[in-house]
Amino acid sequence: MSKKLFIVETISSFKNTYVIEADELEHAFDEVTMVDSGSPDDVFDAAEQVYLGETIIGGRGIKMKHFKQLLKDTEVAGTGSPWMGEKLIRKLDYDK
Repeated sequence: MSKKLFIVETISSFKNTYVIEADELEHAFDEVTMVDSGSPDDVFDAAEQVYLGETIIGGRGIKMKHFKQLLKDTEVAGTGSPWMGEKLIRKLDYDK
């Protein structure tokens, strides 16, 4: 029996805690979610960050040609590690 390729898609979640000085709570909410001027002066760090885990949101079988296309697409988009090629494939060893 030959093994198949699968894509498993996940979302990683973090809880971030920010400390904001403002007149009202709603203004503090806006500061965290709306500030995006691109200016380095507008960047602020979380006082605390906690990793909440990874949640699987989907998956499907793929062919090797689709994997190779994925590598090309991530290279163009700058969203992956296409230079790693087939090293990105996690191979399960059922004989361990």
